[in-house]
Amino acid sequence: MPENNRSLADDVRSRSAEQLQQLVLARPDLMQGVAVDTSGLAARAASRASVQRAVESLSADALRVLEALLVSDGDTRAAAARLAVEESVVDGFADDLWTRALLWRKGSALVATRSVSELLLPRATALADNGALDAAPLELPSVGRPGAEQTVTDAHAGQAALDLLRRIESLAAHWQQSPPRVMAKGGVSVRDHKRLASALGLTQGAVAFVAELAHAAGLVADDHDIDATWLPTTAYDEWLETSPAHRWSVLIDAWWAMLRAPSIVGTRDAAGTTVNLLGAGAAWPMMRQRRHDVLAAVAEAGDGVAVDAGDVDDLLRWHRPLRLPPGAPTRSADVLAEAQWLGLLADGQLSSAGRALLADACDEAALEPLLPALLDHVLVQADLTAIAPGPLRDDLRRLMGTVADIESSGGATVYRFSSTSLRRGLDTGWTAPELREQLTAASLTPLPQALGYLIDDVARQHGVARIGAATCYLRSDDEALLDALLADRNTEPLQLLRIAPTVVVSRLPAARVLTLLRDAGYSTLAEDASGTVASTAAAPGRAPVPRPPAPVTTTAVSASVAERFVADLLARNGSAPGESDGDPAVTVDLLLDAAAAGLPVRVGYVDTAGNVKRVTLRPTGVDGGRVTGTVGDAVRTIGVHRITDVSPA
Repeated sequence: MPENNRSLADDVRSRSAEQLQQLVLARPDLMQGVAVDTSGLAARAASRASVQRAVESLSADALRVLEALLVSDGDTRAAAARLAVEESVVDGFADDLWTRALLWRKGSALVATRSVSELLLPRATALADNGALDAAPLELPSVGRPGAEQTVTDAHAGQAALDLLRRIESLAAHWQQSPPRVMAKGGVSVRDHKRLASALGLTQGAVAFVAELAHAAGLVADDHDIDATWLPTTAYDEWLETSPAHRWSVLIDAWWAMLRAPSIVGTRDAAGTTVNLLGAGAAWPMMRQRRHDVLAAVAEAGDGVAVDAGDVDDLLRWHRPLRLPPGAPTRSADVLAEAQWLGLLADGQLSSAGRALLADACDEAALEPLLPALLDHVLVQADLTAIAPGPLRDDLRRLMGTVADIESSGGATVYRFSSTSLRRGLDTGWTAPELREQLTAASLTPLPQALGYLIDDVARQHGVARIGAATCYLRSDDEALLDALLADRNTEPLQLLRIAPTVVVSRLPAARVLTLLRDAGYSTLAEDASGTVASTAAAPGRAPVPRPPAPVTTTAVSASVAERFVADLLARNGSAPGESDGDPAVTVDLLLDAAAAGLPVRVGYVDTAGNVKRVTLRPTGVDGGRVTGTVGDAVRTIGVHRITDVSPA
């Protein structure tokens, strides 16, 4: 290693190709922008913005060593004594800091770059004065407690994933039936948010996560109509037809890339305005990286170790002490809650799905074994209940959700049959024999006689009055029923007119009459021209699938990429060491180094008349795009944009 380095630029230029590759791998931002030579690379490495990114990426141990070296004037022995560690420990960290070009070597001494001193010296001095650097720990904090077996964690995570899939379905069904309006400023109103939480039986925080995740996955969206509403999308219909493992993987991918923070929905922003569900205020791009960091921290705690939000905070602050100083919000509790709802975390530790996600291998094949086995049967009881001893197959779960109401849920789900719930099934178009046949096939126990009687009784009363188009007509063999309809004030908006003892007509469309009569408590059915029962269910409204936002692309800096970059870098070297050929970044860096060291430099520049001149300048400061210094006894100021070259005097 040469010992005549006068600056970071000299140090960088003296490095081997392998050492330069290590530098750009440690600080990939140095590869951005136009192509440069080694002098330009040194200038980039010395820039305040790049140095700030580099020091903010340091973990607590490396930062403490760097601060100890700053207050010890680069003396590794003195820094080791302050930190109460062996000098070899400090030497190891110092080598890494040199590799990152945060320190440079002047002979056997270590010198912090100018920007590092400007950024950290005041802080390091304050820490040294109050003793915070004395014997500062350099070990990763020990966190967590013994966790559950991985199989238990995976079982809990798989059940959480199934619950989330059902909540997405419930959300879509609710919004399909009662779509909330899109607010003028975008998003869902507080009232509709509360209504959705009540319908799904969730807290407002949990339902905000479900809705935001469904939107991120393209399953619900603004329909962009004149009177815009939130509706399921056509992509939702396709998603619903896929396997549970595939549906789960779609939600995981959406969450991993989501730039929104559901946890801040319902809070107030800086202006005191409520952050609405699916509104612009819930956008928070940094949340995506925080999700990645939190899951990585949970994994770092080790296999079989359960952690809580406090443990994760300790790990995050250790790895990014400058970005997350004490008191800065980490949102780790919010991320852990989301990961648990999504089945990536359970019992305080990563599920196999979470580990697969971190390994970029979270596909349908990896998720399928984690989901609980789905049952194809229920146990119908004599008390008009049915017990599902575990999670049901989608088709059976949807059947039971239509013809019965959930009475309790947990390890087993208890459904209760009633006249109202069975009427829902008949309203969908099933006949009593079809309903009895499906329930008989699904139950391991014989269908109770009482349930059969109830189905027949409901079916007997169901559709006593039938509606068709005349604009529409309503007919019934029960003349007393039609008398009651005509006398009922609730049916006055239908403008009913009796045209025969058993026939009434209305000017309203058949679907509208059917809905209003059912709302008024009358059991009615629709029929076609042949008298056959017809379904009046219109095709459900659907919103167009929203265009996903442009992804934030990152280019991984691999060893091969770094090798090609350095080869091009070395091929462009044209200036002698310590010289600038007009690159503004290199020029400013050389002038700043000269000002800091009090050294003169030869400067070529173009004057106002367009003449090229050369002077020996002793810089005293570089600011605002101008360098100020002395030429002999005279003070001169030259615009950096006019400088053509700089070289040692």
